[in-house]
Amino acid sequence: MESLQEKWLIEFGARLRAERERRGMTQKVVAERANTKQEYVAQLERGARNPSLRTVINIISALEVSADAIIFGATKEKAEGMEAIINDFTDFLMKRDITKVTAYYEVVKFHSKYIDSYPGQ
Repeated sequence: MESLQEKWLIEFGARLRAERERRGMTQKVVAERANTKQEYVAQLERGARNPSLRTVINIISALEVSADAIIFGATKEKAEGMEAIINDFTDFLMKRDITKVTAYYEVVKFHSKYIDSYPGQ
């Protein structure tokens, strides 16, 4: 079973590779622009290395991508999808009295520790 850090490194590496390929860049070009070595970029893409903050900043600059996109995988599409869900849930809650809204909140708060550790997330 992989740790959360290992999972993060693998996901970061996959986003790095996807952004690099989407931009038609080689590992060597990213490495040169990020002031590092091609082999190090390859290791990052495999999730085999834990980059320093300086390296992450250099990679973000080299790829001309937002920090949210490369670190967390945030995209405009995800933000718009989340906004739609939040709006639907808000509409749902607005049709309930405060007692029920409070109960929904308590249920979500209680179960959030299970939801946050759900492997699909």
